[in-house]
Amino acid sequence: MEKGFSRRDFLKFGAAGAAGAATIGLAGCSPATSGEGAGTQAAEGVINSSEAVIKLTDAMPKWSFMVAPEPIPDDEITETIENDIVIVGAGMSGLTTAVAAAEKGANVTLFSASSAPISRGGSNYARNSKVMEELGVEPFDPSPFYYHEYRAASDNVDQRKWMKGFNHSEEAMNWMIDIAREAGLEVILERDNTFDLGPNYAHAFSTLGDSAMVSTGQQGAVEALEMKAKEYGVQLIYDTKAEQLIREDGGRVTGVVASKTSDGSYVKFVAKKAVVLATGDYSRDKEMLACYCPEALKFVGFEQEEIDYNTSFVMGGIYGGDGQKMGLWAGAAWQRTTAAPMYQGGWGGSHEPLAFHMGLNVNANAERYQREDMSAPYSAHQLLSQPGNIAYGIWTSNYPQEIIDRGHEWYSFGSDYTLPPKTAEELIAIWDAGVEDGSYFKADTLDDLAQQLELDATKLKEVVARYNELCEKGVDEDFYKNPDFLVKIEEEGPYYAAVNTCTFMTIMGGLRTSVDMEVCDENDQPIPGLFNVGCMIGDMYANQYNFAIPGNSYGLNCLTFGYLLGHDLAEGKFD
Repeated sequence: MEKGFSRRDFLKFGAAGAAGAATIGLAGCSPATSGEGAGTQAAEGVINSSEAVIKLTDAMPKWSFMVAPEPIPDDEITETIENDIVIVGAGMSGLTTAVAAAEKGANVTLFSASSAPISRGGSNYARNSKVMEELGVEPFDPSPFYYHEYRAASDNVDQRKWMKGFNHSEEAMNWMIDIAREAGLEVILERDNTFDLGPNYAHAFSTLGDSAMVSTGQQGAVEALEMKAKEYGVQLIYDTKAEQLIREDGGRVTGVVASKTSDGSYVKFVAKKAVVLATGDYSRDKEMLACYCPEALKFVGFEQEEIDYNTSFVMGGIYGGDGQKMGLWAGAAWQRTTAAPMYQGGWGGSHEPLAFHMGLNVNANAERYQREDMSAPYSAHQLLSQPGNIAYGIWTSNYPQEIIDRGHEWYSFGSDYTLPPKTAEELIAIWDAGVEDGSYFKADTLDDLAQQLELDATKLKEVVARYNELCEKGVDEDFYKNPDFLVKIEEEGPYYAAVNTCTFMTIMGGLRTSVDMEVCDENDQPIPGLFNVGCMIGDMYANQYNFAIPGNSYGLNCLTFGYLLGHDLAEGKFD
């Protein structure tokens, strides 16, 4: 008779008891032990749960990315470069660390697989700065907002890092503002959502002469840092990809072996003090996604193209986890937190820069399925559970003016903090232009709109009627959305609509990391000589990177932690 447990067993034992029974049953697939170990077996060949867990764990396979390759032989290395500090990666975090260390007198080599400094996005958080003081913007108070964000992450983040970043962010940001202004950049504030509990601004670096789209200027920041690095004598080497860390017999990490893009020859970088990994995310490695964040595979695809280390802004994943893999091979542990993918839900028709459309929203079945007043990243997770991962925001031309009349300013994505909000007339003109280029839909009747959106017209008219009934009551009895956003859809058109989808950008996190940016092993002991910065820092985010603190990763992970680590290394903190 086959041993297992039935649905009746599940109901009798409860979920926890059934889980234990399942574990024992699975372990029973392994050969029974004999000799002294046989004493741990129960009747009928079933072993106790503790042994079952051991057997199950021992039988678990490793993913291929966890298996360290054979060390590259010394006779294949054609060049050796030695310095005090070796930094891998020429993004915001790597260059910040290099400049901060060099300005304190450290000798630094930075190499990168890219052909030049590379960055993307543009939002940078700080609790306060000289720019904020110039604009009369009050410093950010973390309470109760940080408490709210900890809960949103299931309290599964390292609060020590959050508070260290908060407490030092003003110092780091003012340092960066000086570097940016010296390079001719304008440092401005970017608007963010006002309904979130956190700050509704982020620092941005403008290279355009005007600030119409301030959230894409991070490339200017890394180029300014490169200029400063050259001024301080940092050795910069590009088109060179890190392959393996050098660590012998569980001791200190003493260097990195890398390959040149030009001819594939190997270079050994020897670090007297420290190796700093600043290599970005792992969202383009299909196995790492399957292991740590399988839900993202549908957006990246299982078969992936070659990684472009010179890419600036791209959706669908960026890098392949080079630094995370090298750290694992050298004995580093993975972070404890769950993966935090960076999703962006559609914000067509929204009055907030990074929010969902807060009027009527329906899925592909013409059903209203949520309260709409939420950040776009949170709405992305809702979209993941909808048919086709798609939804449609629907409104009429009265919508913008009513939102404005109710005291809500209307700012679009990438708006300068100092610019006036959009007027209803400006918005309608933007939407009409979007209809012409295919960004929006417009129809004179709901039947016509339903046909354009490929929705059931009868259902759509029913859901609109129900929504209007709730708007007239002033109470959202279905989802209890903020009544400020209950704006009736007029009986006569034109009707507007936006398609809202879930867009995947990247995944935050990776190696287990101390509050001082030391890479740690399974026992939380720092691996001597090994550090990491940037989005690969472990245990900073969980569940979802949500933009509620605009620019949190750039402002803390890259700028503040890179700045602090550079100074710590130069001053001999870890010697």
